[in-house]
Amino acid sequence: MKELIIIFFSSWKFAATFPVAVYAMGMSFTETLVYTNIGGILGVLVSVYLSRFLIHIWKTYGPEKLKFRRKSRRIFTRRNRRWVKIKSNYGLIGIVLLSPVILSIPVGSFLTVRYYGNRIRNILFLIAGQMFWSVVYTLFYTQVEMMIT
Repeated sequence: MKELIIIFFSSWKFAATFPVAVYAMGMSFTETLVYTNIGGILGVLVSVYLSRFLIHIWKTYGPEKLKFRRKSRRIFTRRNRRWVKIKSNYGLIGIVLLSPVILSIPVGSFLTVRYYGNRIRNILFLIAGQMFWSVVYTLFYTQVEMMIT
């Protein structure tokens, strides 16, 4: 049962799962690595295909198709400027590296599909990024646990 909990939570908010797996559930290094990677990979795959579906629905039935579009100028907010800056400066690699840490896996997957398409290369980058962070987080939390005990 604890394995399913870790898989579920690591598919949604990846970075918050490691303290729960190591401290609360008492998982070993290997168990934590395996179950968080399974959850992360499942989260990436489900999020990518759900994002693709949502973007398709928006393009099909969005405001342009329903004649709700206004003819006003676009307002650039601080948030919009930040996303444009991240996309232009760091690109796909920036989204891949920030996705499991700061963003969540679904948000990173959505941004990847939205700006870079649903190519297998992009999906593999997302999976590689979450596997990298899985190793880093697992090493960190197991080392901290060993220092405490």
